[in-house]
Amino acid sequence: MFIKEVAASLYPWDLADQTAEVCVDNLVEHSNVNSVYLVGVMHEEKRPLTSLFYTLNPVRKYYLPENSRVYYHVDGEDFANTKMKPAFTEREFLKQKDWLDDLIRVARKRGLKVGVEVSHTFYDTAKAAGEQPELLQKDVHGNAIPMFFCSNNPDVREYMKALFLSSVKCHDVDFIQTCMMLFNEGKPVAQPWFLKEKDPQNRLGHLLGTLKGGCFCEHCGAKARKMGYDWDKIKADLTKLADTAEAVLHGNIGQVMEAHLLLGSNLTDAGFLLENPSLYQWLEFRMRCVTELFSDIYGAVKAVKPEVEFRYNNYLTYPEYAGLDFKAVRDYVDSVRDSDYSEQTGAKDDFRYKQNTLLKIRRGIGCEKPVLAAFACRPNATPELIRESLKIVSTLGIDGLSLGHYDGATFELLDAVKEGMKNAGMEVCTK
Repeated sequence: MFIKEVAASLYPWDLADQTAEVCVDNLVEHSNVNSVYLVGVMHEEKRPLTSLFYTLNPVRKYYLPENSRVYYHVDGEDFANTKMKPAFTEREFLKQKDWLDDLIRVARKRGLKVGVEVSHTFYDTAKAAGEQPELLQKDVHGNAIPMFFCSNNPDVREYMKALFLSSVKCHDVDFIQTCMMLFNEGKPVAQPWFLKEKDPQNRLGHLLGTLKGGCFCEHCGAKARKMGYDWDKIKADLTKLADTAEAVLHGNIGQVMEAHLLLGSNLTDAGFLLENPSLYQWLEFRMRCVTELFSDIYGAVKAVKPEVEFRYNNYLTYPEYAGLDFKAVRDYVDSVRDSDYSEQTGAKDDFRYKQNTLLKIRRGIGCEKPVLAAFACRPNATPELIRESLKIVSTLGIDGLSLGHYDGATFELLDAVKEGMKNAGMEVCTK
């Protein structure tokens, strides 16, 4: 089969420690990479993620990134209409250059596609929690949800649009990718202790768990009412229903019994929604909000550079519980990368989840738009698993591959990419 793209991410500190030339050449030589992108706005997360120490970095053992810094130039005038302003690195070794332009320079010399990613959090979450809590999502009880910004807040929406617009306006990129966190999807409610066999999908537990998420802020309320929803009834109904979600751990004995009866039964998630129309309306409302957000960002990007590709990097097990419906946003994305890394956990399900998710995305956005299958090439994976993964995804009509991630990879695992593509009959064709 023919694919168009083999993409790989790089971080600013990768480029600072190894040079962009070395990083890119390693990826091209060992893994057939023809597309590179800078994770240009990165959340707090120890790197490398799945191992204690770096494998290819000659300068440091590991790195602790700053909170949601922008590592490239943007135009400050683009942020004039929001109180939120981008924060830049304070690390001396990273202040020296625009790291996106540095990667673009090297990529263009080698004829590669090049992009930038806005990662999970696009603004300093600690600053927001301490100084601007009104920016954060609220749960049904009015408590702020750390790290999750509410895109129905006008300042947040304007900042997001400005960040994407300015990123493509100021730089020669082919695509801008994001795995920004959408609505907080809560945490699945655990199945009862007395069930001898647990359902690995636990769909009713996932659905019920959304009630621990957001958002119920004043901006969501105003928007819901404008859309025609009875927000007061929705919030009142879901406040009561949220007690069921909490009952397993914190309820009185009557609530615990009710929760156990519910989660121990074979009631479907559809049946539960039929019993609780306010829950369905809330989920639908969030989906409409996320679709509108994608439309706004997509329009902002296309207004300045129509040729730049807007790509969503899906990291969600059940995107619909975060407000993302791929059918609804299909007109506002140019491609989707699925961020499944089953390889690093031994693919205990024989890659079933990876297959199911790729097909869900394809069903949603259609066959005319590219879908990229990600895979782990870091130490907890093995060459055998990478080869097997590529063999499986080669049968699923994908348009590209995406490595996750160079900063934790070994040459043995990078070589397995090229070997796996050859064994699967996968060839890169950019026509």
